[in-house]
Amino acid sequence: MSSEPLPAATEAILILGGGIHGAALARELVLNGVPVVLADAGDLAGGATSKSSRLIHGGLRYLEFGDVGLVRESLIERGRLLKLAPQFVRPLRLFVPTEHRWSGLLRSALGFFKLARTRFGRRLMGRAERRAPRGYWPIRMGLWMYDLFSWGDGLPKSRGMRLESTSSETPRPNLDSSRYRWLCAYSDAQMLYPERCVVALLDDAAQVSHDSGVPLHIVPYATVGWQGTTIQVKGVGNSADLSLAPPMVINCSGAWGDLTLREIDAGTTPLFAGTKGSHFVTRHPGLKAALGSQGVYAETGDRRLAFILPYADAILVGTTDEEWSGPPDEAVASDEELQYLLGVVDGTFGLKLTRADIESHYSGVRPLPRTTDTSNAAISRDHTIVEHNLHGVPVLTLVGGKLTTFRSVARQIADRVLAKLSRRRTSTTDDRVLPGGEGFPVDAAGWPGLWQSWAGEFNVSVEEAAALWPLFGMRTREILAQSTVPRRLIADSVLSRSTVCWVIENEWVTTLDDLIERRLMLIFAAQLSIAMIEDLAECLVQTDRLSQEQIPATVEATVARLQRHYGRTIPAVISNPA
Repeated sequence: MSSEPLPAATEAILILGGGIHGAALARELVLNGVPVVLADAGDLAGGATSKSSRLIHGGLRYLEFGDVGLVRESLIERGRLLKLAPQFVRPLRLFVPTEHRWSGLLRSALGFFKLARTRFGRRLMGRAERRAPRGYWPIRMGLWMYDLFSWGDGLPKSRGMRLESTSSETPRPNLDSSRYRWLCAYSDAQMLYPERCVVALLDDAAQVSHDSGVPLHIVPYATVGWQGTTIQVKGVGNSADLSLAPPMVINCSGAWGDLTLREIDAGTTPLFAGTKGSHFVTRHPGLKAALGSQGVYAETGDRRLAFILPYADAILVGTTDEEWSGPPDEAVASDEELQYLLGVVDGTFGLKLTRADIESHYSGVRPLPRTTDTSNAAISRDHTIVEHNLHGVPVLTLVGGKLTTFRSVARQIADRVLAKLSRRRTSTTDDRVLPGGEGFPVDAAGWPGLWQSWAGEFNVSVEEAAALWPLFGMRTREILAQSTVPRRLIADSVLSRSTVCWVIENEWVTTLDDLIERRLMLIFAAQLSIAMIEDLAECLVQTDRLSQEQIPATVEATVARLQRHYGRTIPAVISNPA
C-alpha cells in the first residue's frame, strides 16, 4: 500500500530504522494521530529482524541472570502475538536434554539472585561448579517459574521425563540416548518470517493513514542529514525528497545505532557493542526425521545454548554469540561458526552432518548495549531508551530489544513521544490484529480447503495459494483477487508474475534483493535458480524499478550476494522442479 505524500518542512516524527521496532512504532504513532516519516538506509527489515533465530519466546535462559521482568514481559507478549498475529506466530514445543540431575544448581541460584559475578559468588563456586553443565532440576525449577508467568495462555505447560521412559504417545525428538538421560519439555512460539510481520505492521499503519488522513511516509534506501535547522530525507526511485522540522527523532536502527547518530551529527558516547549470531538451514533427511515437529534447546560443550528448530520444510540451527565491531551489514557466518553449529547437531543427535548438508546460512548483529561484562551471554537482552538533544531536537535511541517484545517496546517509546508532545493516547495495539490474522484458522487441517477454494475462485494453482499463505495469511485471497497482470509463472516457481508485480507495487520493493530475501522469502526456498531470478528481475522492469539493460548486472550482483551472505550457489535452472 502506498503511503500519503508529505509537504515540505512537515513536523512529523522522524523514525530512523525500518526494522520490526521502527515499523511497530510507526503504527503506534499513526494510530494516535501523530504524523510519521520512517526512513531506513537500506530495505525494510534488512537488519537484525531478518537475521534472528525467529523465536517468539520468554527467554528461559534469562532467568539464569535474574532478568525476571524481561521474561514476564516476553511471555505476556508471546501470548498476545499468538492471538494478534496467528498467520506469523505459531506454538512450538521445545525439549531440553540433560545429562545430570542436580548439576549447576548452585550456579543457577546465584545467577538468579545476581550474585554469581560478585566476590561472594565466585568464592562460593569452585571452578568445577562454574563449568558444570545445566542439570535436570535447575531447568525444571526455571520452567516452573516460566509456567507461572505464562499462566492462562492456553499452551501446554512444562513437564519432565526420563529419556528412556518416554512412550510413542509422547512425540519427542530422537536424541542421542548414549549422552542424555532426562528431558524437559515446554512451550514457546515461532515466527517463521519476521520480515513479513514488518510489512504487515506498515500495511496496517498505511491503511490507518489513508483512512484518517494522518500523514505517513516510508522511505527505504534513504540518506538523512541536517541542513540548517531542518533534516533532509532523500529517497531513491519514486521516493520524494523531504525537508523535515521534526519535534523528535527516534533512532530505531539497531546495531547501526551509533553509526546513525554520527550521520546526523549527534556526537555521543558509543552506546552499542553488538555480538554476531549465525545460523544455518539444512534439509538433511536424517535430522528432519530425528527432530520431527518439535524443537531442541541444547547446551553446548562450552555451556552456550543452541536451538535446533523445524523451519517450514527445513531445519534451522543457531546461534553463535561472537564479538563484532565491523559494519553490521558485513557480518557473514564464518567457517568456524558453521563447524561449531554442525558440532552442536552431532553432539545432540549423534548425526554427522557436513558443510555439504548446509543449504544456506545467515548472520546478524544483535543491538546489545556497550557493557563491561566479559560474557556475551550475560549481557541483558532487555532494552533501554537513551535521550540526546541535537539542534534543540530530542533524539531517542533504542538500545537492545527482542523480537518477542517489539510491540510492547514500541508502545513504551510511543508513550514517551506522546508525553513530549503533550498528547493523550487515543488508541492502543493491545488487541489490534495484524492484517491477515482476522479470522485465521489456527487448526492447520482447515488450510488446504481455503487454498483449494481460492484457487478455483481466481483460476490459480493450489500450490500458489499455499505458497502465499505463510506470507499473507487470510490476505492471500485479497492478493490473488487484486493481481491483474496475465498469470504467467515465474521460472522454476509456483508463483505467478501477476502476484510478484503486486508485491513490488504495494510493498515498498526497490531492489531484486528486497524481493528475494525479505518479501517473497525465496532465500529459504528449496529451489532457487538463475532463471527464476531473471524472471523476478523482469517483474521489476515491468513495474519501473529496473531497466531492461540493467538486468544482467543486477542478476549477477544478486547471485554473488546470495553466495557470499547466504552460502547459496545458484544453478542456471532447476533440472527437476518436482
